[in-house]
Amino acid sequence: MADNLNKTRMRDTRILMGLTLLAGLLADTAFPAGSGGHLLMQVIGYVLLTVCAIGRIYVSTFIGGVKNEQLVTSGPYSLVRNPLYFFSLCGAAGVGFMTTSFLCLFVIVGGFYFIYDKLIAREEDFLGAKFGASFDEYKRNVPRLLPSLKGYNAPEELVFQPRYLNKAVLDAVWWFAPLPVFLLVERLKFSGAFDAPLTLF
Repeated sequence: MADNLNKTRMRDTRILMGLTLLAGLLADTAFPAGSGGHLLMQVIGYVLLTVCAIGRIYVSTFIGGVKNEQLVTSGPYSLVRNPLYFFSLCGAAGVGFMTTSFLCLFVIVGGFYFIYDKLIAREEDFLGAKFGASFDEYKRNVPRLLPSLKGYNAPEELVFQPRYLNKAVLDAVWWFAPLPVFLLVERLKFSGAFDAPLTLF
């Protein structure tokens, strides 16, 4: 079941990224190039993408090799039940901000919530069936997607498998892959080579 959920998630995420790229082509930017608002949106995007990349690597040191085999409740999992998805949400919002288009931001964040809300519910049904009362107690005490900074705990030592860390680093790099495309589209727009037909706000 876990493999099927992962395949569905990856497929839907690719579709969502494609829709965001399309929205980036069609939508006008929220602020003129070089303006304070334009630069602020790009800075926020870079910060969120960096948080996403570092966060997902950090989470992998706790879950790599033991996902679905044991109930992990320490480290980032003591702050939020789905830290990988929280950091992915940061990355999705980061891509949205980097487009400097409110339409793109709406498409990718709204699409992310639509996809992952259902996915989280299915995964939690699976974990509840597998870990029973232990997961029920964990579910009562730790928020679902938005972290709570209280209650953090982590072991003094942590054993992790390097191959999962390596995979997480490569995965983190891919979050930055759409940026050259958006920057190219932006350059085309402001050079007058392409006119965006849609304006939001």
